[in-house]
Parts: sequence; C-alpha cells; structure tokens
Amino acid sequence: MRTQPAIAAVALGSILLAGLARADAAKPVVTLSASVPVTDETAVKPGEVIVTRDGDLSAALTVEFSLGGSAKPGTDYHELPRTITLPAQEKTAVVKVEAIGDFDRQPARTVVLHLKPSPAYQVGNVAEAVVTINDVPPQLFIAQIRPTAEASESTAYGTATLLLAPDRSRARIVVMHANLTSPLVSSHLKLAAPGAEGAYLLNFSREARATFEWALQPTGQFTTATLQAALESGRIYVGLDSKNHPTGELRGYFIRAAGSEKFQPPPAPPKLPGGPLTERDAARFLTQATFGPTRTEIAEFVHPTPRPNEAPPKPQTFEGWINEQLAIPASSHLEEMRADFRAFPPDSPRPRIGHNNRQEAWLRIALTGPDQLRQRVAFALSEIFVISDVNDTVANNAEGAAVFYDLLARDAFGNFRQLLEDVTFSPAMGAYLSHLKSAKADPKRGTSADENYAREVMQLFTIGLNELQPDGTYRLGPDGLPIPTYDQHTIEETARVFTGLGFYSPEPRPNFGGARANFAAPMMTYPEQHDDGEKVIVGGVKLHAKQGPAADLRQMLDTLFNHPNTAPFICRQLIQRLVTSNPSPGYIYRVSQVFAKNGHGERGDLGAVIRAILLDYEARSPDVTGNLGYGKMKEPLLQATALLRAFQASAANGRYYYPNPEGPFGQAPLRSPTVFNFFEPDYVLPGPLAAAGLHAPEYQILTASTGITIPNQLRNFVYATAANGPGALVLKLDPLAALAKTPEALVDYLDLVFCAASLSPKARAIVLDKLTQLPPTTSDLDLARSALDLIVSSPDAAIQH
Repeated sequence: MRTQPAIAAVALGSILLAGLARADAAKPVVTLSASVPVTDETAVKPGEVIVTRDGDLSAALTVEFSLGGSAKPGTDYHELPRTITLPAQEKTAVVKVEAIGDFDRQPARTVVLHLKPSPAYQVGNVAEAVVTINDVPPQLFIAQIRPTAEASESTAYGTATLLLAPDRSRARIVVMHANLTSPLVSSHLKLAAPGAEGAYLLNFSREARATFEWALQPTGQFTTATLQAALESGRIYVGLDSKNHPTGELRGYFIRAAGSEKFQPPPAPPKLPGGPLTERDAARFLTQATFGPTRTEIAEFVHPTPRPNEAPPKPQTFEGWINEQLAIPASSHLEEMRADFRAFPPDSPRPRIGHNNRQEAWLRIALTGPDQLRQRVAFALSEIFVISDVNDTVANNAEGAAVFYDLLARDAFGNFRQLLEDVTFSPAMGAYLSHLKSAKADPKRGTSADENYAREVMQLFTIGLNELQPDGTYRLGPDGLPIPTYDQHTIEETARVFTGLGFYSPEPRPNFGGARANFAAPMMTYPEQHDDGEKVIVGGVKLHAKQGPAADLRQMLDTLFNHPNTAPFICRQLIQRLVTSNPSPGYIYRVSQVFAKNGHGERGDLGAVIRAILLDYEARSPDVTGNLGYGKMKEPLLQATALLRAFQASAANGRYYYPNPEGPFGQAPLRSPTVFNFFEPDYVLPGPLAAAGLHAPEYQILTASTGITIPNQLRNFVYATAANGPGALVLKLDPLAALAKTPEALVDYLDLVFCAASLSPKARAIVLDKLTQLPPTTSDLDLARSALDLIVSSPDAAIQH
C-alpha cells in the first residue's frame, strides 16, 4: 500500500507531464519541403526549400538547420546561412539554393537541408528537403587570331578559346599564338565592333600559351550585363601587340562554337517531297550551281524546248544536269587570256600579257562558258587555296596565275588528293607562300626552312587549327576545350618536308637557285636541297630519314588527305560557297561521308562531293528556306555576274573586261589582300547574328563603302549603252522591255531570275509603286531598266535562300 507521500509524488509527476505536453502543444511545428527540387548551374531558377510552421504565429521564429549532400557549399552552390527567421504572422519562409556555374563536367549533386531541434519549435514529420543541382556544360567561344590590316605582312597566327560558365559570371580563357614578327609587348581583351580600337577590359600574360580567368564584373562604363551581351554578340576581341606593330599585330573576335567529347551521328533528314520541279526550284538550284541563272535555263527544267522531228523532251533533272556538267571539259583561262592579249595588245613598245587579260578571261568564261558548275567550284576553290596578284611575283607572272586557276578548274571534279598535290607543286603557289626554293637549314648561314606553306597547308587547306568531329563541330577534350591539331614544332617539322622544291628545268644538271623561272610546269624536287633527316609531322606520323623528297612529300600529303578533319573542314567551306553560310552539322556530316567514301570505295572524290552538296535535303528542300540562319549573302562579284549573265551582256569590241572589280565589289579573282581570302568562313557579323551563333562570311566584304559602291556599279551595268564606249558591257534588255506594259509580269520575271521567286511582298509592292509613278512618256526600255535597277539592288536579290 502506497504511502501518502508516494501518492503525492505520482500526482505531481502527472501534473508536470501534463504541463509539458501542453507546453509542447503550444510550440509551432516546423517542416521542410523542396518547392523547386531541381536547379542547374545556369542559376536562372534557383532551387527552393520552403520552411513551414504550423501553430502559433504571434512571434518571430528562428529555425536552425544543417547541410549535407554531395554538393559542396561555396564550390557547387553559394553558401547558405544555417538559420532562417520567420517574421511574426508569417507561416513560411524560403531558402534559395543558387548553384555556382563551373567549367567541369560532373554528375548531378545534391544539397540536403536537415532541421535541427530547438526549444522554440517542434520538428515535424518532414525534417529533410533535397535539392538536386544538374551539371550544365560551359558555353564555348573561339577566336581565330589573325594579322591585322596594319600587319598584313605578318605570318603570325593563333587561337583563343573561352569557356563561359553556365551562370555567365566568369570565363576561363586560353590564348595561344606563334610566329610574331617581334617580341610581344601587350596582350589584352577589348570590347569593340570590327575595325574599331574599342575599350580596354583587361591585360593577360604575354606567354605563348596564356591561361587565365575573367570575372565578368562591372568595370568602367560596362555593367556585367553589357559584358555578357558584348561577348555573345561577337564584340569582345583578343589583341596582341608586338614591338614592330604596337597598335596590334594579331586580333581575333570570340564567336560562339559547338563541340563535344563523344560524337553522336546526326539523324537522317526527311525525304524530299516528290512531284515535278517548279521554276522556283530550278532558279534556286542554278543560283547555287552557276554564275547566275538565265530565264531560258530555268525554263529547261520545267518546259524544255522541243526539237524538230524529235519526241517531246522530258524536263531536265538536277542530277541529270550535274552529270552533264561533270562531263564538260574545263574552259582554259590561259588560252582565253592569250587570245585577249592578241586581240587587244597593250599600247607599249614591249607589250606584255598581264592580269587585265586574265581578268577578261575570267569574266568571259564566267558569263559564257558551258562548264558553269566546274567554273563555279573552281571559283570556290580559289577562295580556299588562295594565291593573289597582290604578291609581286604573282603579279609579274599573270600566265602563271592563269595556269593555277586552270589547275583548280581541272581538279574541281577530280580527287582531292590530286588537287592537294597539284596545289603543292604549283610554282604560283610556291611563289605566293614562299616554299618555292625553300632550302634545308644551313646552320653556318643561319637559315632555316620556310614555314609559310607548311603552316597554311594545314591551317587553311586541309585540317584547320583544332580537331573536328565528323559533322564539323569541335572535338573537345576532358577539360571542355578544343584539341589543337598541331603546334609550332609541327610546323617546323613540316617545313622541312617542303624543302628542295624549285622551278622545273629540263636541263640534265638543273640549278636549284638559278633555274629559269617556269610558271607553266609544276615544280620539281632538288634532292640536294631537301632536308632528308627524320621528321615527325601532324598526328605523330614519322617520316624516316633518307627516304628522299618524293617519299617525304607523298607521305606528308597522304597524311593530310587521310586526316579525319579534312573531310568536314573542306566540305563545310564548299557548302558555304555554294549553298548556305550555316550548314547544319547533319548537312556537313552527310557530305563528309561522301568525301570519305563515294560509294565506290574512293576517298576524296570531289565530283561526288559537289553532287552531294547540291542534291542534299538542305540544298533542295523549300521547307528550309525560312529557317533561322539558312542561306547566304551572295558574293558581290557573283551579284555582278548574275546580272551580266541574265541578259547576255556584251561589248561592241567583243571584249568581256571590267577593270579592277575589287574597287566597287570588294573582290576580284585571285586578288585577295591576304591568304585568308576576302572573307573568312568563320566571320561573324556582330549583333543579332553573332548572338544567334550564326556565321556571315560574305558580310566581311560589306563595309560602309562597298554598301554604296556595289549597288551603284550594278546600276551602272543596268543603264550602260553603246554610248559609254566600245568596251562597255551592255545588257540585252529586249525581253524585259516586251513586258513593260504588264508590270506584274515584269516583276515576276525579275523576281524569278534574281530572287528565286522569294521577293518579299513589301519589296514587290514598293517596286510596282515606283513603276506606276514613272512619267507616262517613259519608254518601255526605261521602265524595264527602272524595274531591274530596283530589284537587283534590293536585299532580296543580294541574299541567296
């Protein structure tokens, strides 16, 4: 039996427990829940954890929690406080988990919040919340660093890569350069439009390979948002200033690029729609494959001309037309320029054939040659395998330049390996890139092998600066950066391969340095001047010592020809020249596969490559013409040939000569200011196009000056008459004048020929309105000229879709 004190103690305990229970019941109950359970390194939408209290809201409440999970605070996400206070009358509070963008590839990580117990609240049933941080790769930007206009004689080169962190707060940059004319005195980032000096952002190390990070923080007049926008719109450049060129020897703008570590073949495109070809289809095709369509050529694909005493002909097919063009022999620039020289000898005591004769031959063949596709491809190749008569030796040997151009036309449908060899042995190329008479190193005289051709045959003619995937995108290393294809040491080793090449001589004992200049025949090897030591070239391929110049050259060219970069590198540029500035990776991949194997086991069949380019879904489907980035600005020279060819331009004296087209048009055949052509395949117009990651090569020609001179010269062609002189190129406009009474039909004609029937409704309305405003006394010919002038100088005629 319990005593009274014991009973009292039990009663007191019960009272205390009841009091404690009532006290706990009065405490708020706190729980956690992940309202945004997934975030990523862009930090656009942070992860969120809601802290909720149920119960008394009358006072502020501080809640404590601990952190766990695989993510590291301060590294993977911004540091979090370990407490959060809910103000009075507030039931919830939010903890934001903001990821930190980095440059590493890693799996998803977690942030785990655990409620900690406290006398001020009860821990509810859900005391833990998890936020997952997904990895986002950094955005890749590439800058091809080229000599500035002030340092055009420089053979320096470089590349810069920039990885922009997913949250766009910082960038990791690697800059590599080589072959400066003199010591580097300044290396920096600046913000500017092309051609402008711009505003300074930062300096970086002057090492040959500099690696640094750039925090996109407000600086001077620029906010973080301004810097981000400038980078993404192509207005941030790397500048390298040397002692000889203190205002800038090398410069390159960062542009958006794509790449991957592992290659995934792109899916096949849809099938092309069936049905008969339309005139619009034909006009698009001929714009890509010729120097400009004519109305008659367009009609042959839809309504072929019947021939007497023959069955009605079937409409031409694109493949059939290509096959016919492949079979047509190449027109000869050398023969045409000699014929022009004979017909129009210079008024000089010692007349000499010159580049005016070569330019006449080029325009004559472009306008009247039957081998339109071959010559169009040769023109494209001349902008890849560049020689130029701005070089004194090339300028003084115009016939040699014509021989080189004929080489390109002859090989346009042949094998790329043969083209590469023919270009290498061309004395015009040897003079331009100075491997002509490049001798082995002589330590006593302090001479070494010339590196120009060794550098450009890799950088511009075959493989480029960085490794590529089969679809032309960059192959990336584990660090997310492109993988260089070669370095300066590789160039030095390759230069040794190209020693001992000199002018061809039939003499039994030809003299390397004294052989007579011969630009008509390929160069020959002079073994005694060739470096016959062991060499290690691109890809680590070893050329054994004492195997002789022929074996060295063969193995060198075979290595470049078979390199996995060569197919996408060359195919992309050919697509750009013929069809569109921004071919999809799938388009490049499909054409590269044909380069790799033409269906008959042959690698490098350029005829098959051209066929694949012109018959691909992206070239032929009308559905792609409205896609963002599809098409290209027509090269100004091709805008001119299209006009002249469409109306059979001719001169009273029978000559096809337009002097110095580089003046108004910014370009002329074999007259590029540098080895990089008039425009580069990766040129980006700063602004919306750059922000969209789109290239616009031909826009590099379009300046404040040429924006005026191009349409002005097209207008001069439109209005030229015999009164302008016997050499004036005059258009045959009778077909247009016949349509003057029906302006709608007149505009339809011009729209089809110059715009492939894609003239915008607004532009069409403007043209028709202008025609109706002409005086009633306007002749049919003048009305036709007015319509032609308005359309050929319109944006719709300048852009190829």
